[in-house]
Order: sequence, then structure tokens, then C-alpha cells
Amino acid sequence: MPSETRAVSVFSGGVRLAAVLRLPAGASPTAKVPAVVCCQGFSLVKEVWLPKNAEALNAAGYATLNLDYRFFGESGGEPRCRLVPSAQVEDVRAGLGFLETVPEVDATRLGVFGISLGASVAVGVAGRDMRVKALVAVAGPGDLRRVWSAFPDFAKFEAKVLEARRVYASTGEVRYVAVPKLLSSDPETCALLVAENPKYPTWRLEITFESLADLFEFAPEDDLPKSRAASLFVYPENDALITKSEMVSLYAKARGAKKLHPLPGLSHHEVYAEGGGFEPLMKETLAFLGEHLLG
Repeated sequence: MPSETRAVSVFSGGVRLAAVLRLPAGASPTAKVPAVVCCQGFSLVKEVWLPKNAEALNAAGYATLNLDYRFFGESGGEPRCRLVPSAQVEDVRAGLGFLETVPEVDATRLGVFGISLGASVAVGVAGRDMRVKALVAVAGPGDLRRVWSAFPDFAKFEAKVLEARRVYASTGEVRYVAVPKLLSSDPETCALLVAENPKYPTWRLEITFESLADLFEFAPEDDLPKSRAASLFVYPENDALITKSEMVSLYAKARGAKKLHPLPGLSHHEVYAEGGGFEPLMKETLAFLGEHLLG
């Protein structure tokens, strides 16, 4: 029996979010299953890459929810492509609330799974929401300012971002910046983004310039000690975008059952759907969730 896919709506902060609920074969109100919200990264929409992770989870007996954050994809909110990680945390928390209402879902067994900035969002959710029983964070930073401030001329760049925020606050003027320009320290990931972007009509490869100020202020690891979720932190050893030290810092701050797992010889972009890191990532993910969420 195949899994069931439903287009659904989730409401967060007064904004309607477009989402996809997937139920595994055999799920029913009398055979409830655990559920996982899948959190995509920088500018991505719900159709990009993570549905394959969701399908692997479905095959293992989990319900999944992929949603468009506010301002992105088919979800509401203006201006478009405004990237506010703290708001994305609240959107995922709303997703957890939605899952609690699904008759086929066991609301006592909820988890979050995220890659890249989606991992940071998932960490933020786990740190603020005690409904999260299991967290899987892949190749994501624990403190965005720490990551970005390591780049040359960050102070000048941040000054421009803060000026754009002042202009936006006083006039509503919106400027955009291309995502590949922001992630240029990792040419392979940028090449993948550019190559894949035309396949997804609702995915714009840009964000509002002023929203970078919200990104720089996002440090989800500060909330992580509050979480009692079982936590798995996975990092590609050759990641040119997010260093191992970010995952080590997250691991150190987690307080529940936890594991730090390397993916030898792999780069950031290879953990996604068609990359060589997908299978080893999901093997480790399913083993961890099987112990802490499925059992």
C-alpha cells in the first residue's frame, strides 16, 4: 500500500502556510504513527530536495510535513522572500500543532529534521518546543553571526544590511540579493542551486537584503540547552559552507540523548536528494529515529 499525500494549510502568526502532509502505508486513527516536520534551508521551498527525505521517512513508518515558510513559495506574507529564521521557527512550531490534529498521528512522538539553515531552524524549534522528542540537524550553524562574521569585510557588509533595514522600516522599500552571491564560498553548492532552480516554479533564488539582519541575529544553539529531545547532529567532513565546529558546538550544548556523526569524504551539496551523501544520511537518521521516536 503506497503512502498518502495531502495538500494542507497551516496557520502561523496569522499567515496561511502551504504544506504537504504524507502518511505512511497503514497509518490510521487506530494505528497512529510518529511524525516529523522537514525543515528546508536557505530560500528553498517545500518541493525542493527534502521531499525525498520525507518519502524515506514515510517508507520507515513516519508521517511527514513539508511546508513553505511565510514569505516563500505558496505561503502568504509580504514582502516575498523575506528570510526571518525566528519566524520560520514559529512556522515549524505551527506545523507541530497541525500534526497534533491529524487523527493518524501520535502527538506524543513528534520530531524535526533539517538540513543547512533548515537544521538551524530545527534546532531553534527543539530548543523552544517541548513537544519535540527527536531532532536531526544536518550541516547547519548554531550561531549565524559567528559564521558570517568570519568572512572578510563583514563589518562593512553588515553596516549596509542595517542601513537597508532602516530604509525598509521607514519607507517599505525592498531590495533583493541573489542567494548564490551570498553563498559564494561554496561554489559547488551554488552551482547546484542555479542548476536546480528552473525545475521549481515557486522557488526564487533571492532574499530581501534587509532580512540578512534577522539572519545575523539568529543563534538557535542558545535555546538548545532547554531541549530534552534526543538529538542527532550530522556533518559532511568536507563541508565548505558550514564547518564541523558548528556541529560540535551544537552537540556540546544539547542536554538529552545525543550523537555527533560525520559523513566522511562528502561536501555540503552531496547530502541532498541525488548526492552521494543521501543514503548514508538517511541510514543514520532512520537508525536514530528508530531508537528514539519509532520504538
